[in-house]
Amino acid sequence: MYSLLIKNAKVIDGISDTARIADVAIQGDQIVNIDDKIDTGAEKIIDATGKILAPGFIDIQNHSDSYWQIFDNPNLSSLITQGFTTVLIGNCGASLAPLLSHDALNSIQKWHNLEAVNINWQSFSEYIETLAKQKFACNIASLVGYSTLRRGVVGDQIRGLEKQEMEALKKVLIESLESGAFGLSSGLSYAHEIIISELELFELAKILKKKDSLFSVHLRSEGSEILEALDEALDIARSSEVNLKISHLKVKYENNWPKMQDVLGHLDTAYHKGINVHFDSYPYDTVWQVLYSYLPKWAIEGGRAMMLKNFADPVQKNKILTHLNNSFSKFPSMMVASTANRLNFMGKTIGQIAKNLETSSEQAVLHLIQNGGSEVLVFEQNLSMDQVGDLIVHPLAFAATDGAGFSENVSNKLVHPRCFGTAPKFINLAVKRGLSMQQAIKKLTSGPAKKIGLKKRGEIKIGNFADLVLFDQNNLADMATYENPYQFSRGIEYVFVNGKAVVAEGKITNTLPGYALRKV
Repeated sequence: MYSLLIKNAKVIDGISDTARIADVAIQGDQIVNIDDKIDTGAEKIIDATGKILAPGFIDIQNHSDSYWQIFDNPNLSSLITQGFTTVLIGNCGASLAPLLSHDALNSIQKWHNLEAVNINWQSFSEYIETLAKQKFACNIASLVGYSTLRRGVVGDQIRGLEKQEMEALKKVLIESLESGAFGLSSGLSYAHEIIISELELFELAKILKKKDSLFSVHLRSEGSEILEALDEALDIARSSEVNLKISHLKVKYENNWPKMQDVLGHLDTAYHKGINVHFDSYPYDTVWQVLYSYLPKWAIEGGRAMMLKNFADPVQKNKILTHLNNSFSKFPSMMVASTANRLNFMGKTIGQIAKNLETSSEQAVLHLIQNGGSEVLVFEQNLSMDQVGDLIVHPLAFAATDGAGFSENVSNKLVHPRCFGTAPKFINLAVKRGLSMQQAIKKLTSGPAKKIGLKKRGEIKIGNFADLVLFDQNNLADMATYENPYQFSRGIEYVFVNGKAVVAEGKITNTLPGYALRKV
């Protein structure tokens, strides 16, 4: 007798270009049989007639660590209800380990207030051991964040590394990879990584190549200098032969949209020349961004202390305001998602705030940054939805949330709807744009699994872990909005993680069968 039998499902296995009507049997945490008809009994039998059974979705670009949700909300509710069974955290240069000094964790303060954070680990090995004692609704894999690593050595200093410092970082990176980290991430547009040289990144990429690990890069620019930023990452991959993924690829602002053709052209050329490069994308035209990242690069070098010092200097402040005035950012229409300090500005536009303060929108931006603490996030609609569609159907693309797993009961901040609706929205848009359901599913399953290096996941296959999603294609929809993001997706009927249902009949079961994964 099996522990679970799913009958009459339209099975899309994550690899094949065809689907088949079949029964799938699970024993414990593994898929043990797939056949046209299985007559053996089971503890639980689900009739999946008319429904699609797919491998559990894999979120290759996730921030559930940065937002502290792996501890505050181990159910990761908004992720499992859209079908995600494994997430890769430690992205955009920020991870929760290794912590080489008390400054290291500051790399996440732009996403989460650190005042009440309790840490009982330093090394990546100790971090993984801590996670191993936890239970989650989905599986957790982690990268090492380079900003976390680097700030553990130089603190808030913005400077190049001395030789012995670089050697120390390389040693810790190797130790972290050998402890189970799946690779390294870098957030090159953030304050403490802006000055990192290509040579410094190349030295780390060589280690990643040797360890067969992923290099996930948040480009220095996603606007006017995106081609230069992309070529920098591609040059590193070309020289080191590292496994490269570009994070949340996009081109921001209408004046830069014509660059998209060249962006995709550079990627295609690089791939056909043998560079192992892919990218992830989310199916939305609005970004969820740290407000200070709109400031000129020189104004944020040195971190928050130097930034506030620049605000206090009338000459420097005027230069910053001039930069903001001359940018293509639509400050009046930006919506404030959250602040670290309670300013009661959540859900208001910067234009509304400026009006209340009787000042300009640019002055209001500085006011928010100065008084809202380190965590001030905004929504800005600055992408072309046509280009978003082009990206998600591109052969080198994976679908990802670039978000985190939240419950439906958060009241002190707005989060991007992609935290709740990415997978259904992606599938519907991809199929509308001409992909088959099989092709769309690959971008959520076997594609990310292979890129990350996950074993026995991402494909419905005998002997693989029973991470599965059963959904009704005709009822599949994302429900979250910017004004009310805390709405679970529709159409996801069952989600199984390691053979256990975390979603059953569309409802969260509060079962926590997921665990921390280590690269082997």
